[in-house]
Amino acid sequence: MSKYVAWVTQALFIISLLSGLIVVFVYYPSNAYDSVQKLSFITPFGLFFRELHYFSSEIFIFSILVHILIELSKKEIKINFKSWIYSIFALLVALVLMFTGFVLKADQSANAAAEVAFSLLKDTPFLDKFLPLVRDNFVFYWKFFVWHGLFLPLIIEYAILKHVRKLSVNISYFTIALGVTLLVSLFLNLPRDIGLDEKVLHVKGPWFFWGAENMLQAGLSVLGINVVIILPFLLLIGMYKSNTKLLKILLLLWVIIYAYFSV
Repeated sequence: MSKYVAWVTQALFIISLLSGLIVVFVYYPSNAYDSVQKLSFITPFGLFFRELHYFSSEIFIFSILVHILIELSKKEIKINFKSWIYSIFALLVALVLMFTGFVLKADQSANAAAEVAFSLLKDTPFLDKFLPLVRDNFVFYWKFFVWHGLFLPLIIEYAILKHVRKLSVNISYFTIALGVTLLVSLFLNLPRDIGLDEKVLHVKGPWFFWGAENMLQAGLSVLGINVVIILPFLLLIGMYKSNTKLLKILLLLWVIIYAYFSV
């Protein structure tokens, strides 16, 4: 089962990559919001490729999670430690990739999410050194664009290659991944773009960032929030050598607590 999920996961990554290459040709960081609206409402098939890019990326994250959960359901993890580490790293990079993509839609919710991320970096020792890598005082979306369009895809491709040893696409699984993505796009909508001049009471970032946003609003310390964010990845790494009930219970408690803050 794990092998089949891995094949679908690779196919989803390729679909996301190819659709992103098409989207990137009409995106301009210096005029980000207008270029996204042009892509969605003026460019022929623009909305189709935007949805394909978004939903294939979302399903890609869920497929990595399923792949990891299948391994955790076994009495002992069957892959070697380095391969396990790269799978956890790929999940982390995939989430950052999705976050930068969310910011690039350049509406009010994207801007708010970016500012929360800046706060989590700026007010945390050591992490504040990384703030210049994402914040640009001249073209706000430029560095997000470079990370999302170039560096992060290369990093996650490297992690996948180190995990599976060989990156290839089986046409059968590619067809399944494409079919699932198209089916999901028929029943679900993209997160609504909130106009820059539109008056709203509340804006939210990507779904996996809601907990962090609400913790910050609740007055929790920035350092504590960063610890909460990194904790599940540390637990997953620890489960390779000690796949015990205690670690699984701790991970389940984290899911419950983070879900509570998310809603």
